[in-house]
Amino acid sequence: MAQDKRDNNSLQMSAQRRSFSVRTMEIEDLAEVYQLGAMNFKADLWPMLYRSWDEYEVTTLFNTDGDYCLVAENDDWVSGSKDQRIVGFVLGTVISKPGSAWSYGYVLWLCSHDDWAREGVAGKLVDKLVEIMVEEDGIRIIMADTDPDNHRAVRFFAKKGFTDTKPHLYLSSNLEHNPHYAPLLKKSRAAAQTAERKKKKKRRDAPARLSSMGTDEKKRLKKKKLKKRKKKKKKSGKV
Repeated sequence: MAQDKRDNNSLQMSAQRRSFSVRTMEIEDLAEVYQLGAMNFKADLWPMLYRSWDEYEVTTLFNTDGDYCLVAENDDWVSGSKDQRIVGFVLGTVISKPGSAWSYGYVLWLCSHDDWAREGVAGKLVDKLVEIMVEEDGIRIIMADTDPDNHRAVRFFAKKGFTDTKPHLYLSSNLEHNPHYAPLLKKSRAAAQTAERKKKKKRRDAPARLSSMGTDEKKRLKKKKLKKRKKKKKKSGKV
């Protein structure tokens, strides 16, 4: 009887599981992938991930390693609904060393939507990524890294067989308080302020300079500006 009850509970849970499909990322997915990452890689939780994650990270990997950029898409998503369409993603790359027969797969970014926790999104994404890497590049080693305090991610990768763990140390410095580099920062800011003052002075003095110019000089300046404007339009594709 107890076994029947457990079986019924399992059936109910599997019936409640939502459906999603893993596929290669497309250009239309870029914005949602970036937003999902920005929503999860927060500064207060994972400062290193927050510093590294930006729109260029997504677009660059999409252009250079498109075969290894995958998304999980909600099968029940309807256009115009408030439901999530992209519920997870994984971005990876393959490293091949000259003179070595071995290729290494690298899971660079992995993320699933909080509302889709325990739906198997991250697991299926990684499984598909490894499958593609093995088929296309014959990888023999797969690597991933994560914040050691991200216990959920550590447990996830351990379940996937990522058991060869190596400690990794991240170092950073606030240049404002770094005695070695603080003078450089100060010098750079002073130069920027000087350049800005010169620019403001030039704008202020422009009317006076114009009024003191002769007719011929004004004509030359007008022609120069017109020529510059035409060149700019031509460069931008406008006629």
